[in-house]
Amino acid sequence: MTHDPNQPPAQRPDQQHWHPPQFGQYPQQGAFGSNQPYPPQQAKQPHFAPPGFPPPPAGLSHPRKGPFGASFWIVSTLLAVLVLVNMMLGRGEAILIILGIAAALTGLISMGSERRTWANLPNRKFAMSVCLAGVASVLVGSVAAGTDASHDARIVREAQPATSAELEAAAAAKLKAREDALAKSEAESAAKLKAREDAVTARETAARTAESKAAVKSFGQGVWTVGKDIEPGDYKTTKTVVGDCSWKITRTGSNGGDYIDYDFSVSGGRPMVSLVEGQTFDSDGCGDWAKQ
Repeated sequence: MTHDPNQPPAQRPDQQHWHPPQFGQYPQQGAFGSNQPYPPQQAKQPHFAPPGFPPPPAGLSHPRKGPFGASFWIVSTLLAVLVLVNMMLGRGEAILIILGIAAALTGLISMGSERRTWANLPNRKFAMSVCLAGVASVLVGSVAAGTDASHDARIVREAQPATSAELEAAAAAKLKAREDALAKSEAESAAKLKAREDAVTARETAARTAESKAAVKSFGQGVWTVGKDIEPGDYKTTKTVVGDCSWKITRTGSNGGDYIDYDFSVSGGRPMVSLVEGQTFDSDGCGDWAKQ
């Protein structure tokens, strides 16, 4: 088969039809020595979010990765340990301060760096709220800690041993108080004793008065107690003695053994005796006696 130079070469079916290049389609030789055309420049496309996922927040420059990363668990565990330790020690104000500092620093870092912290705060507004809440918690805890510190200091001052002068003054005050209490008790006892003695004296006086009122001014033979049975005074027989007459005066309580005066052989006349309180008069065969 002869080749005719005036005829174009035959094309295979798998070859595309060739067209002459347009102006500007083939620029200068590429960096790698090929004459292939550069790919057309693509316009900058906006960020495309897959269906079902919201676009990233405008306030933060990085995508959200979820709240349960490694930093979340590390910081949460540390804070939980600190809270548990202070709870066991009974330091509620320390818990407020620790949580407040953590919240304030987390909010400040999130607002200043526009990066999500361990707490994965969604935006600046939320970060500012967390920061303010942390500052308020720190202030409340500080006030509570100051109050507890002043209370503990007062307890320590009260528990400190006093000086020798203070101890001596306290001992003297206690001794004076005991002496005053003893003097008061003695005065009360003396007053009670005096009241009892006065009551006894009053009862005895009343008894003697009653006995005197009950005593008679005349009596016959027998044994009589002066001041109780008969009134004190001078007594004389109402009639002349006929027969044997005897009488005796003894001290009351001596059972007739302590004689004061006596006459066992009166045979006539009208005998007379003087009786005083505390004596006992015994008469036999003399008749009746009457107070003069």
